[in-house]
Amino acid sequence: MQSVIRNIVLLAVVAIATACNTTPRTVEVVDHEGSVWSSAEEIVYNNQDSLCSRDIKIVVRYDRTYKADSIALRVLTVAPDSMVLEEPFVLRVPRLSDLRPNEQTFLYRSNVTLRHKGEYLFRLTPEKAVEGIASVGLIIEE
Repeated sequence: MQSVIRNIVLLAVVAIATACNTTPRTVEVVDHEGSVWSSAEEIVYNNQDSLCSRDIKIVVRYDRTYKADSIALRVLTVAPDSMVLEEPFVLRVPRLSDLRPNEQTFLYRSNVTLRHKGEYLFRLTPEKAVEGIASVGLIIEE
């Protein structure tokens, strides 16, 4: 009897570990016309695993026309069950010293469990227009 219970527990542990390793990283980046970011960018993430913890990062691609020292934005999240969270967030983007475009990644949330399967909508909206931003997006990784 003990060996049957031990095998069931072992099988459950292996199943959970396997389920958590199916999608290690998702990158969604939205390019916009011109080099001024002034409107909301929406990213949809299809969550298939409601058990694993993830890190959510915001990625920004920019060029030498970027002159600000930070970007104040609002991050709106809509879960598949229609729950909504909106909060301010500030990106401290360093200026470029050369002509090459650059990409910076900022940790937005660490060790997050997306509890519902389905589509999550993330909307990144700058508080004011920011020159020099070519694209913004999210990296969601386990």
